[in-house]
Amino acid sequence: MLTRYMVLGGPVPAELQAALAGVIELVAEDEVPDAEVDGVLIHARPESQGIFRRFRKAGGSLPIFALAEGKVAVAERLQWIRHGADDLLDLESAAETLRRKMRAPQVPQTVREDAERGMFLDRYLRCMHRYVISRQALIGKLGEQSLSRYLDCVYLRDQALKASEDSPSDAFGQRRGGQRESMKWPLRAIGSMEASGMLLNVGADGCAVSLPVQPTENVRLQINTGAISATLDLEVRWQRRAARDRWEFGGLIVGVHITEAETTGG
Repeated sequence: MLTRYMVLGGPVPAELQAALAGVIELVAEDEVPDAEVDGVLIHARPESQGIFRRFRKAGGSLPIFALAEGKVAVAERLQWIRHGADDLLDLESAAETLRRKMRAPQVPQTVREDAERGMFLDRYLRCMHRYVISRQALIGKLGEQSLSRYLDCVYLRDQALKASEDSPSDAFGQRRGGQRESMKWPLRAIGSMEASGMLLNVGADGCAVSLPVQPTENVRLQINTGAISATLDLEVRWQRRAARDRWEFGGLIVGVHITEAETTGG
């Protein structure tokens, strides 16, 4: 059977339907009363953003993309992703993006033993500690809007590398840690917001976290790997309510402090 995507908020685009013929079947909402579909495309209009939020809040896990008629900017894509979309696609390149997604190999999800995962996080946090110090020293010499200019440059560099890969580019310009293996590591939010949560994903400049409360603008996190204890200062860049009592958010790591961990910590 063909993969079937349902189109909401407007007609099925004829050109996109033709480009995907034999690979993905595009159908209108009234053509699938049983709602048995493999993904969803929604015409990108301001009023459509609430659909994405409600879909994710209800626990929907199907691929769900916003579809724009013209070219889209990176900032616009990130805005839709924050509302719950997998990505914002433009009509011109949507067919190729969806084809690449179907061709992308499914990486088996493995789970490491805690001791081995602790060693992995230990290495990551030690490297982040050195990297953040060097990054701060560099952006201090770049003038106005130095951090934004630096991150834009890094994003474009990563996209250039991924252009040769047979898989869709990640919307944030970094390969997700969760694409390599399942990741859930306990942590605590400290300072102005005390709560226990989970580290969900790590990237070159930031991380993704789950907490039972909505994050404030800046969050301080404490992680114990078994070998070290690290405190991360996180500048929140996106957030979404994943469940009634759970928020997922991600942000830029702007500070890392490392001390020797207590042997009984976790």
